[in-house]
Amino acid sequence: MGMSACSSNLSSRSAIPMDTQVCPSKKQDRVKKRVFWGIEVAEELQWKGWELGKETSRNLVLKNCTLKIQKMKYRPPKTKFFFTVIPQPIFLSPGITLTLPIVFRPLEEKEYTDQLWFEKEEGTFSVDLRATLPYHKLVCPPCLQLPTCAVGDTVEAWFCLDNVGDLPTFFTWEFPSPFQVLPATGLLEPGLACKVKVTFRPLIAVIHEAQATCWYGEGSRQKSSIQLQAVAKCAQLLVSIRHKQGGDQDAEGSEKLLHFGSVAVGCTAERQIKLYNPSAVNAPFRIEMTPDMLAKDQAFSCSTGCGIVPPGEKKCVSVFFHPKTLDSRATDYFSIIPSGGASQTLLQVVGFITGPAVSLQHYCVNFSWVSFRERSEQTLWIENQSDCTAHFQFAIDCKESVFSIRPHFGTLVGKARMTLHCTFQPTHPIICFRRVACLIHHQDPLFLDLIGTCHSDSTKPAILTPQHLTWYRTHLARGLALYPPDILATMLKERKLQRDSDGTLMLPPEDLEETKAPQHPDIPPMMEYFFDGTRDMAVFPPPISVEPAEVDFGGCPGPEAPTPVPLCLRNHTKGKITVVWTRRSGCPFWVTPDTFEVPPLKSMAMRLHFQPPSPNCFYAVELEAFAVYKVLQSYNNIEEDCTVCPSWCLMVRARGHSYSAALEHHVPQYFLDVPKLFPAVASGKPSYRSLLLVNQGSMLLTFSLTNSSSDITLRPTSGLVAPGAHQIILISTYPKGTSWKQHIFYLEFNFGSQYLKEVSMQSREEPLQLKLVTCKCVFFEPTRVGCSSTSPFTFRNPSRLPLEFEWRVPQQHRQTLAVQPSKALIQPSESLTLTWTFSPLEEIKYLFRVGMWVWEAGLPPDAKPPATMHYMIRLVGLGITSSLAAEMKELDFGNVLVDSKQSGSLVLLNDGNCTLYYRLYLEQHSPKGLDHDPPALQLDCSEGSMPPHSRDTISLTACPKHRSQYSWTISYSLLSHRDNKVGEKQELCQVSLVAVYPLLSILDACPLGGAKGITRKHLWRLFSLDTLNSYLACDPTPRELTYRVPTRHSMSQIPPVFTPLKLDFNFGAAPLEAPPSVVLLAMKNSGVVPLDWAFLFPSDQKIDLELWAEQIEFDCTELHQMRIEDNRIFSISPKAGSLSPGQEQIVEFKYSHLFIGTDHLPVLFKVSHGREILLNFIGVTIKLEQKYVHFTSTTHQFIPVPIGDTLPPRQIYELYNGGSVPVTYEVQTSILSHIQEKNFDHPIFCCLNPKGEIQPGTTAQVLWIFSPIEAKTYTVDVPIHIVGWNSALIQFQGVGYDPHVMGDTAPFHNISSWDNSSIYSRRMIPEQNVFLSQSHISLGNIPVQSKCSRLLFLNNISKNETVIFAWQPRPLDFGEVSVSPMTGEVAPEETVPFVVTLKASVHASFYSVDLVCKVYRQELMRRYHKELQEWKDEKVRQEVEFTITDRKVERRAYCTACDPARRYKTLPPIMNQQSLGQPANWNLRITKEETSWPCPQPPMPDMLSLGLTARAHATDYFLANFFSEFPCHFLHWDLPRRKTPREESEASEEDSPNHEGGPVSKQKKQLLVDCLTTIIRGLLEDKNFHEAVDQSLAEQVPYFCQFWNKQSARFTAQSSLYSLPALSLPSSSLEDRKGKELEKGRQRSGKQERGKEEKSEKEEGELEGLNEEEESEEEEELTEEEEEEEAEGKYVKMTWSGTEPAPQSWPSSQQSQQWQWQQDLKVMEEEERHQDEKEAIGRLPSFANLREALLDNMIQNILVEASRGEVVLTSRPRIIALPPLSTPRTPTPLPLLRIQQEAVPEPLAPRNTYPVLMPPRSPSDLLP
Repeated sequence: MGMSACSSNLSSRSAIPMDTQVCPSKKQDRVKKRVFWGIEVAEELQWKGWELGKETSRNLVLKNCTLKIQKMKYRPPKTKFFFTVIPQPIFLSPGITLTLPIVFRPLEEKEYTDQLWFEKEEGTFSVDLRATLPYHKLVCPPCLQLPTCAVGDTVEAWFCLDNVGDLPTFFTWEFPSPFQVLPATGLLEPGLACKVKVTFRPLIAVIHEAQATCWYGEGSRQKSSIQLQAVAKCAQLLVSIRHKQGGDQDAEGSEKLLHFGSVAVGCTAERQIKLYNPSAVNAPFRIEMTPDMLAKDQAFSCSTGCGIVPPGEKKCVSVFFHPKTLDSRATDYFSIIPSGGASQTLLQVVGFITGPAVSLQHYCVNFSWVSFRERSEQTLWIENQSDCTAHFQFAIDCKESVFSIRPHFGTLVGKARMTLHCTFQPTHPIICFRRVACLIHHQDPLFLDLIGTCHSDSTKPAILTPQHLTWYRTHLARGLALYPPDILATMLKERKLQRDSDGTLMLPPEDLEETKAPQHPDIPPMMEYFFDGTRDMAVFPPPISVEPAEVDFGGCPGPEAPTPVPLCLRNHTKGKITVVWTRRSGCPFWVTPDTFEVPPLKSMAMRLHFQPPSPNCFYAVELEAFAVYKVLQSYNNIEEDCTVCPSWCLMVRARGHSYSAALEHHVPQYFLDVPKLFPAVASGKPSYRSLLLVNQGSMLLTFSLTNSSSDITLRPTSGLVAPGAHQIILISTYPKGTSWKQHIFYLEFNFGSQYLKEVSMQSREEPLQLKLVTCKCVFFEPTRVGCSSTSPFTFRNPSRLPLEFEWRVPQQHRQTLAVQPSKALIQPSESLTLTWTFSPLEEIKYLFRVGMWVWEAGLPPDAKPPATMHYMIRLVGLGITSSLAAEMKELDFGNVLVDSKQSGSLVLLNDGNCTLYYRLYLEQHSPKGLDHDPPALQLDCSEGSMPPHSRDTISLTACPKHRSQYSWTISYSLLSHRDNKVGEKQELCQVSLVAVYPLLSILDACPLGGAKGITRKHLWRLFSLDTLNSYLACDPTPRELTYRVPTRHSMSQIPPVFTPLKLDFNFGAAPLEAPPSVVLLAMKNSGVVPLDWAFLFPSDQKIDLELWAEQIEFDCTELHQMRIEDNRIFSISPKAGSLSPGQEQIVEFKYSHLFIGTDHLPVLFKVSHGREILLNFIGVTIKLEQKYVHFTSTTHQFIPVPIGDTLPPRQIYELYNGGSVPVTYEVQTSILSHIQEKNFDHPIFCCLNPKGEIQPGTTAQVLWIFSPIEAKTYTVDVPIHIVGWNSALIQFQGVGYDPHVMGDTAPFHNISSWDNSSIYSRRMIPEQNVFLSQSHISLGNIPVQSKCSRLLFLNNISKNETVIFAWQPRPLDFGEVSVSPMTGEVAPEETVPFVVTLKASVHASFYSVDLVCKVYRQELMRRYHKELQEWKDEKVRQEVEFTITDRKVERRAYCTACDPARRYKTLPPIMNQQSLGQPANWNLRITKEETSWPCPQPPMPDMLSLGLTARAHATDYFLANFFSEFPCHFLHWDLPRRKTPREESEASEEDSPNHEGGPVSKQKKQLLVDCLTTIIRGLLEDKNFHEAVDQSLAEQVPYFCQFWNKQSARFTAQSSLYSLPALSLPSSSLEDRKGKELEKGRQRSGKQERGKEEKSEKEEGELEGLNEEEESEEEEELTEEEEEEEAEGKYVKMTWSGTEPAPQSWPSSQQSQQWQWQQDLKVMEEEERHQDEKEAIGRLPSFANLREALLDNMIQNILVEASRGEVVLTSRPRIIALPPLSTPRTPTPLPLLRIQQEAVPEPLAPRNTYPVLMPPRSPSDLLP
């Protein structure tokens, strides 16, 4: 089913219904065919679309695919609905097809099925026939995996819905959210497929799995489901600034700040931010701005409002800064919000706005005086100091004024300067002064003062200077400007006025209300421009005024002149003025009269005339007039120079046009730069804005203000703009209210009402308010007393004015509460976050109310703000106390490798409700004296803070430098940020670690191959393993740690050695071409840290050099080592490895005997970060047939022996025969006699077997006795001669010590590491499936004649092989070692227990035995026995059968069949030959190559070795030194048995007369032992002897009767029987005890009887001499038992009668007591007799042996059950509370109790449930 998927961003699309899309038509499915024995045929024929009653046929095609003719026949269908032609045989040639028509005829509407069978010689096959009804069926894929989608994004996928049915099908989809399936409904024709789209728009980031169900069919009862799977993830965007500049902030985790720097107003700056998508999904995003800012005043914009960042990609987004208003700074915020809105990034954008900085060279141009009708010109430059382009214009009509400026308008680019030409051309002799405004777009206007005086021949006015202007402005502020100079001079003479320091006139101080005379104020340029007196408002009242100031003549097409417009001039001064109008020739506007005088406080009427010179033109001029005091027209009238004042310039704007009404005015072409908003101002202040009108056409352009609102003011309101020129218009308003107000005015161009331009601007009075982002209530987290906590407080300046604020905290709360900053400036649209600090002084709840005052920024420092805003907030805090704690009071690093680093974590807990600021202290306790070393423990952070109810992790790094146990204490103290105080130290936790080195130890060694004859104990010495273990247990030296790990560091063949430790690994000796000597060492990581080990040959330490750098000449040692390494004479496998703590590793050491001689190779054994030991590998290879005895060392140390030991132990010295022939050794004992003579004829050293034979590859044990008589060291050099070979001088050393002096430190038994390995369980030999549970048994110290047993297990880990084992018997010179069972079989994955028993001899000695177990595979043994039997049968056949192949015998033939029959015949030689291809023929001719039938050889067994060591001590020494261990041993007393006559004869031969005068014979010793045994046993069993002893204990003790014991109590009671009165004692307890003891005695005797029956024949022979004695004793016991029963019968009767009521004839009380005492005495005697009998039975050796055997068997059975899992020895015992026994009120009579006890059946002895001690018989039959 086709299926596709893709991902797209559909966030902006809406889910609309989709039309059903039909997938491309598919090809019809081909009929499935199969091949049966070369016939290709369809699997099934189907009928669809059939009708009732009509026949429909289908063709079945058969094709022969083979190369031969196929013959078959078929059977017609069984049902009557399918039929075909009459069956007949079919023959198909190769490649030929046959069409078989099959007709279907239905009778009812249902499904029909049938089969058509074909038969061939090979078999039969069938074709299914099926007719189906039309049905609905829609098929869709089982599942659809949509692409991974981000939360809030949309992905889509498609799949095809196929109609595989036969009918048109309507379908409807049901789907869960957030999936959507389109189309949801539709109709699908048969055989077509519909393309279905699935959209996925997740809202949460989880894995979405849902099922969409398609319902179809009749009644929508059928369904087809598809599993929709999609993964939603949170999109993540990382925002960074591209091309960072100064002022940008792009730190991770902080607010992003994008700084544009300074940008000129009207310009646009671009910066870019970079969006990176680290997630695996598309990251749709949107960028939003601050919503409370008007869009028309936004200075920042973003080019991309939304978009998608693909996974792992970056996208750059441009941010633009285009300031339109001249503010100092602009601030705004952008929010980058990824899809889902889970997180957003706030980007603050800041830019400084710079406008034009235009300045003039001079602000006053003084033309001085000029003659009438002359012209004066001066220059000055205008400069733009900023980078912004400046448009300027001087507000003067240069054509109609006496002053002109060229150019009077222009454009200055950044950093540009332009020269201006100022001209003065007066028209009348008068003083001329005009203050011209220089209007600049986006800048306040500049003012240029133009002054000049015109003189004529008749009129010479006073010359005006800039000083006069200064004086005039001051006089204007002081109200003196309205007085003419003559009046001022008179007042100055009359002292009504005075002059100040500047020469300015002023009123006398006593007349001033203020102490200081007023000065002319600094008037803002905009205010001065707008309030110049031409309007209703002015800064100073104008002295002269003209009304109207603007005149519009409108259209004057002519030819007659328009009516003049009257003008009115008012004189507001106290003097007469002269007014002169300036008129240029050709000006269409003029005023009449042009010159006149106006008296004080009078007005003058004038007329304004307009005469357009040409039609269809626009006219607009500014008429100029100068008014001056008449007295100033002559300088002679001026008495005081300070009274001179300038003239006043009067201006009237006039405009008109000469267009006729029918003529349309030309279309204006202009550009008007109009801002949308007025600048921000505070309440009561005007707001100004400049407009720029540019005439872009080629004709004049006029403008005028029409229909303007009363709340705005424009200057100028009309004017004319030349082509290409521009006009700067200033607009002013007084905003009222904090809501935005819209100002609309219209500009009319070219006097046409159709050319109106609507201009809309908004203004408002900026409120002094802040928007508190945080609520008005601030809560502090609970704070520890003495510490501080902070809480942020954020507010925003929503206005467009910078504001200042100040928090005023009450004085009483300033120690507890503080804010930073408390006073600051907040820029427009800026958000500011303050930090409140709370420092509680005590443990209470605090509540504060603090106010904030806000006012307009920019006021003078001492000025009082005109308006303020007040905010009050509430702050709540809680002062508490808390402490710090550690999660773990004891932090243990465990074991750390020395000089290595290990990290740990200290988890701090703050369970309190406040934040804690802490400082940690580390104090080391052990080891001491390491102050000069760097600290072994370091904290990554010693100071920090923890929020409440939190946990913090401090990383600890430990790096110990010495092997020791380290311990530290970590303490803490709490910090106070308020006063920087440190609190008291408090303990936090204890930290400890153990610094260790890697510890490796050798557990065991196993010899194999050529070294298999070496005992393990001898091998332990050859490899110096005790010394090696001692070296490995010590710390490495600093030189050993030069290279901590195996390193190639040498360039020579013999690398340098950095270790002082050296020892030998001696592989012993073997003949040439012998099997390699293999030694397996079991290594174990005995330490607590992992370690790496390696054996490094010299080549492994050598650096690989180039060929040219290799050494050419080598010495003999280097050549010898190279030969060993090249031929792999010594090899190790593996050479390196790693071991975890407790892990073990088997290492194989192999020495190949390839060359005759002694081989040496230094091998470095390196433990990484540990010891480094140099091992000297030594191996000897000898010639064949050469005798060689390998001596490990020239010295031998005996085990120390205490002095005075009468029975010193026998010690062992081993000799190993490394040759291939037997050798005979002889110990020269003559030297020992010299030592004996020197030591008082005491044999210090004694060799028990000084001569013996050693077989090849085996070890012989030479027995020695070392018996010191002094506490010193004895030394003797003993020659050991090897017959036929060399002799060796061995120094034997022995140490004698005084046990009374040494005490507990006496070395009774030096247990080596080899002896201590008995607990180690392992498989030593690799690839061996059978192993022992222990490879060595160390019995330690045992007493002589003890029997020690150990239970071991033989494990078979193979899964399918049964093995047979057989232990090889090992006879000992003294003592006996046995294994039970000796042979047996072990099933796969089974375990077989066996017992190893050591019976120590009577001599104190050392035992060292290696037991060998041969293990065979059962299958190989059966095969061997089968082949062996076949070989024997064939041998018999060859002996009785022969064939003569050659009848012509030239010489005498030898025939084995002609020999007389013999019972035994020599077998043919065993030869490894190939099997004969033909039967063996008996060739009568004797040839050199005689045929033979090789005898099958038994399979090579696997060898298991079990070592056993022990030291037997004499009984008295063992009791003296190991008294507590003596009860743990069983002493077997072998009873003397009668010797056979043959043994007696052998003993008599041994005690021949040749030994007379020597030691006592064995026969005499045996006689003495028998006699003493009989005497002692008789005394122990003699009752008279016991009574005598008891009588001696009954002696009266006068003063010490309180010392009472059980034995003496009987005799005390017996002696005082008739003298001391006593009460009747209850006899139930005594009888009960007596009955129990008798019952135990019967049970033991029963066990003894059964134990005797189960004894083997050998034990019956040993105990034969004792049977008669035991039978006699049993008869005596039976007789005594009969007497006891009679006595008991009488006693029962008496006791029962005693329970009856006492008769009247009962004896007296004294006789009753005496009778009672007699009865009690009889009971005590009976009890004593039974106790003696039991003690006698317990002393019998046979009983002791039987008891030991039973206990041994029971314990073995329990251990075997535990090993098989049937018993859990470590489980807790279950205690079952039984109900209390009901105690009878009357005591139970003793006879009844005895009867009840006798009725209890006697328990049987435990039987051996596991036949582990019985040797199996069947496996032994299979052994060779």
